[in-house]
Amino acid sequence: MIRLSLAGLTLILAAAGCTHTPANLPDNARACPEPRPQMCTMDYRPVIGLDKNGETLGEYSNACSGCAKEGVAYTVPVK
Repeated sequence: MIRLSLAGLTLILAAAGCTHTPANLPDNARACPEPRPQMCTMDYRPVIGLDKNGETLGEYSNACSGCAKEGVAYTVPVK
């Protein structure tokens, strides 16, 4: 029983260590949800889409539309 608990804890810690948040993200960056959106509203609240490394991928009409695109991991509102 102790081995099972230790193995479970090890797996959880290993999985937690796999997450990567780039250091160069703006403070107001928001992570995209999983699973990705399948449909979005047509409202206009522009955002910049960023990849998992914090590199700019483009501008989108809203966060939902940005996160629906392959490769976009974070969005940042356009000022």
